[in-house]
Amino acid sequence: MIRPIQKPDIPRCLAWYNWYIAHSTATFEEQPLSLEAFSKRVDAVTARYPWLILEADGKPVGYACLDLFNSKSAYRFTADVTVYLDPEETGKGYGKLLLKALEEQAEQQGIQKLVSIITSDNTASRRLHEKLGYHLISEIHRVGYKQKQWLSAAWYEKDLGTFANPPQEPDFRKQEAL
Repeated sequence: MIRPIQKPDIPRCLAWYNWYIAHSTATFEEQPLSLEAFSKRVDAVTARYPWLILEADGKPVGYACLDLFNSKSAYRFTADVTVYLDPEETGKGYGKLLLKALEEQAEQQGIQKLVSIITSDNTASRRLHEKLGYHLISEIHRVGYKQKQWLSAAWYEKDLGTFANPPQEPDFRKQEAL
């Protein structure tokens, strides 16, 4: 089942995210977040965009959300993609389910393009995005430094919309349960 995030999910999502901060290069954040900071992040995202939870066998196993790609108003038709799984639940196809559901929500809101910035050495995430039709548009070499190494970032994009001229304004109030 895929559903919108609820307040009781926040500590679990935070634990997963903090695990990735400490043990991987999947995020460029280096310091664990507090529950208060992560809760504020969830509130800011869900004011405009979907934040989805995937449950398997009645237990949350991952989350995906959209976020602001850029604060300048002309970018309002584009959103940034995030997907994180419980580190114990990877390799089971959950990322694909979440990403597809997130794309459906984005289309319902009127988002025209999705952008995903992936650490270049995160081959699993890169493969996932490529399987779902995302295209590599750029790679910025040695753009971040974490875990005593320089890291590159791959930028992927996927068109969702028709790019009508003029476009219909996105509806950021539309948060439908799947």
